[in-house]
Amino acid sequence: MPLDRRSPLEEMPEANYLVGHQDGPYYRLIVRFFYERHRAHANYVRSDEIAAHLHRVFPEYDETACRRHLDQLERWRLVRVLPEQSRPRNLLELRLRPRTYQAERLTLKLEELRVKEEAAGSAAASLNPSALDQLAERLEELVEGVAGEPEKDEQHTYELWHTTWRAFDGFARDVEAYLADLPRHKPRETLDYLGFMGYRELVTGYLSDYARRLFERKEYLRHLLRVLPPLVDQLAGRLAAVESRQVRADGSTPELDAERDRYQGDLAALRAYFAEDGDAEILLERAQTWVAEVTRHARRLSEQHRGGTVREQTLLELGRRFACLADGAEAHGLAQVAFGATLPLHWKGAAPPSQGAAAWGIPPIKVPLQPVRRGQRQRLPADATVDRTVQQFERMLAESRQRERTARDLAALFGPDKALNLGQLEVPEPRHRQQLLHLFYQALSRGGAASMGYRNWQVTVEEGDGELGELRAPDGTLSLPGRVLRLHTGGEGHG
Repeated sequence: MPLDRRSPLEEMPEANYLVGHQDGPYYRLIVRFFYERHRAHANYVRSDEIAAHLHRVFPEYDETACRRHLDQLERWRLVRVLPEQSRPRNLLELRLRPRTYQAERLTLKLEELRVKEEAAGSAAASLNPSALDQLAERLEELVEGVAGEPEKDEQHTYELWHTTWRAFDGFARDVEAYLADLPRHKPRETLDYLGFMGYRELVTGYLSDYARRLFERKEYLRHLLRVLPPLVDQLAGRLAAVESRQVRADGSTPELDAERDRYQGDLAALRAYFAEDGDAEILLERAQTWVAEVTRHARRLSEQHRGGTVREQTLLELGRRFACLADGAEAHGLAQVAFGATLPLHWKGAAPPSQGAAAWGIPPIKVPLQPVRRGQRQRLPADATVDRTVQQFERMLAESRQRERTARDLAALFGPDKALNLGQLEVPEPRHRQQLLHLFYQALSRGGAASMGYRNWQVTVEEGDGELGELRAPDGTLSLPGRVLRLHTGGEGHG
């Protein structure tokens, strides 16, 4: 019979060894030893091997303490003891014989998560350069296999889908982890001009190239995914039919309807990721924002370190190179570059001189001046008037979609209870802290309620426990009293 599923409200004794136990170091070292042996495909460990391993770290550790700790781990359902395969001669031999243990699957999962978190502190995320191309190739094969050859067997369709989903899952997780790691691994010494300029050249060029490839591939992937909607039910039925024939270790088989619903949800998630307002668009915006931020800071550093604007620095660098040149042909080519750098200063919208004439020898074009008020630019009559109503409508729609994304992002932070205690909160990104503080101060200044700018959603402030707590974010911690922010949507009453 299949085991009952664990309730979300039920305690998890498998995690007792992680926090708050007086013998926690021994338990953590024992579990890490099981995990390292599992990684080496040695899943069965004897108690004397564990005792010898811990004795090298803690000289006072003996087999009696090891047996006591292993018994406790067995009661916590972290390990299981394997039955003896040979019959002992007497009871004393049975008690002295080393036992053989095996770690439970959940134990190995918890320890694997700990190892990944330990490695994440120093190692920065990276992008797989071939992940995007692999996803496009797998999706092409899936669309051809489903739409072009419907007589293919279910097992072949099942293999095509799972290779496509693995490629999509790996690509999406890598990109999200990379963008999340960019602020965390930004150079700490932002006043180091040479170091930051080197960082800027590497990161912005690499990120811009990847964003360009993602933009180009996104349109192609969106084109491929347009073929799937009429075939979603057929494809989900094939996949669910193969999945329902699998037999679990407890003798049960997956339900056909549940598996069909799951695969329909996965197909909808794949289409929504590359939709017009999907996660791919948000990833492109985040990449462009980061490139612009690093470029602006590099420009500020350049002006502080070298003096003058970027254009003046370029001309000064060209002048220095002129002074060191001895070859006339090289000087002639560099002069062309210098003229191109100063072109906006001398040629006010006029065409450059012919190719045969020396550009620097021709006097600048005289442009008749028109009276322009200070702070305004000269307006030239356009050949065709742009329909500003369409532009305004598109801008209004874009702002509305941005407000909806921001509101739903904040609603995800509030969770199903629609309440947040600012004194006991940790947010994943610094912008979340800024948005919550803005709503908090706005609600205090407006009698306890603040609008979220989306539909009739509002946030109210309620008195909490009054104790001073912390609002934590990746870039710092803020001390705040225990106030509760409550989200109201859909015309609910305000408390």
